Amino acid sequence: MAVRLRFEAQKEECLHCGSHVTRDFRRVYGDSNDRAHRCFECDTLVRLQRGSAAGLDVPIPDPQLAPGRHGGEPGRWP
Repeated sequence: MAVRLRFEAQKEECLHCGSHVTRDFRRVYGDSNDRAHRCFECDTLVRLQRGSAAGLDVPIPDPQLAPGRHGGEPGRWP
């Protein structure tokens, strides 16, 4: 009797924006299954370090939902 093992490849893209993420990024910042829910393209380093890449809710405002943060609103700065 032959046993067939099923191998699932790791997702090499951010689950939020679809950008490519490296295996090391997924291993360090991702969830327990090495999947990245957010990446450098769609989130900030501070939020990623607090767990947003692992799919956790963090208290820091999301730059995509709060466009005035992180220089996203051009009329804000004199």
